[in-house]
Amino acid sequence: MEQNKAMPTWLRHFIVVLVFVFPMIVATTGGGSHVATMLLLPALYYGRGWRQLDNIEQRVMLGFVAVFLVMSLSMLNTEDITQGLKYLERHLRFVLLIPLYLMLRKYDFSLAKVFAYALIAASLLMLAWAIYQVIWHGDVVVSGEYDKIVFGDLVTLWGALSIVFALTLMHKHTGLAVIFIVGVAALSTNALAQARGSWLFIPVFLLLLLWAYRGHLRSGRRWLVSGVALLVLLSAVFFWQGDRIKQGAGHGISDLQSFMQDPGQATSWGIRLNLWRNSLLLAAEHPWQGIGLGDFQQEMRNMVDDGRSLSPAVANFGHAHSIYFAALVNAGIIGLLSMVIAYLVLPAVLFGREMKGAKTPEQRFYALAGMATVLAFATFGLSEDLWTRNPFVNSYIVCLAVLMSGAMNARRSTLAIDDTKPEDPLVKNQT
Repeated sequence: MEQNKAMPTWLRHFIVVLVFVFPMIVATTGGGSHVATMLLLPALYYGRGWRQLDNIEQRVMLGFVAVFLVMSLSMLNTEDITQGLKYLERHLRFVLLIPLYLMLRKYDFSLAKVFAYALIAASLLMLAWAIYQVIWHGDVVVSGEYDKIVFGDLVTLWGALSIVFALTLMHKHTGLAVIFIVGVAALSTNALAQARGSWLFIPVFLLLLLWAYRGHLRSGRRWLVSGVALLVLLSAVFFWQGDRIKQGAGHGISDLQSFMQDPGQATSWGIRLNLWRNSLLLAAEHPWQGIGLGDFQQEMRNMVDDGRSLSPAVANFGHAHSIYFAALVNAGIIGLLSMVIAYLVLPAVLFGREMKGAKTPEQRFYALAGMATVLAFATFGLSEDLWTRNPFVNSYIVCLAVLMSGAMNARRSTLAIDDTKPEDPLVKNQT
């Protein structure tokens, strides 16, 4: 296409390299923010072409701007401006996704295979990292550059997206091999990380695959049936035979029992439940505008001091350990609704439309991988405030930019091919 000539070839290759490198370093060596920044810099110049976007794309982008404005307005109530600006910068990254997305759309980037092979490599690399850190080095859990939650959540997502690639764009036998290898790698790494918040996504992902391939499963297409059955089997072994999974589940149940007996105990789930309880109490006092972005920890300290908190441990936390409770307490009902709609619902609507209208394997990959990404972050966000952490924000932004732009570029290419097909003479004679 002529418009592609405006971008130097070396820059296109550089962008491809950055997309390839990102999944492998974001949770291991770190540096995801640097890669995201390097992707953004050329986009500030080349990211143009708003009018080329469909209505749903424009709604997604405007939704990001709306959330940023709502969070900015919440800071009218903020006392800790420094902390508030720190958290606001995370939401600003969603706005900065817009020029990156426009660049990938305008210059017709198709990064499906590059991104997918990077995800496969990242899954295997993270397994090697986990084996070294836990088995060789003797650590209790694998934490990577940050902590076990980041490591476990992201390897689960990378594994899921790799499996989508195997089901949509790989040959039958190769795809089954990748499903088995990556499935074992991702599940084993997750077990070594003990990131229990990501376990809920596993059945959600399986249900998504069953729904997406329901027609193929009914028709008995052997390789797809085999692939999905293999995933179900691996997941069953993961949950019921893994000693670490049993141990992690046992700790979770013990935490809940301890909370029922003494809500003030500082256990993992006990602290979360107290944070959520306190968030609801604060939200009842400030239902529409919230307490203000950045003041959460000070409010927790105040609640401990005046006896409203059941646990004193909440005073050590600057976020609510959930994207939903965090948005509600920081920016009120408007903040919660705008965050859910803009960050989760609208991208899911876009990917759902593309899943329904997909005509090529490439379109199916982008749509199904995009839907899996949205569901993953919606699930991970139940027990972790993802938008306060750079690795999660950067990962979501890069995934959305690559998968959304790829889906829409693939749609445009398909429509262009349909328009160039010769007219059916029978139809022409009938008209």
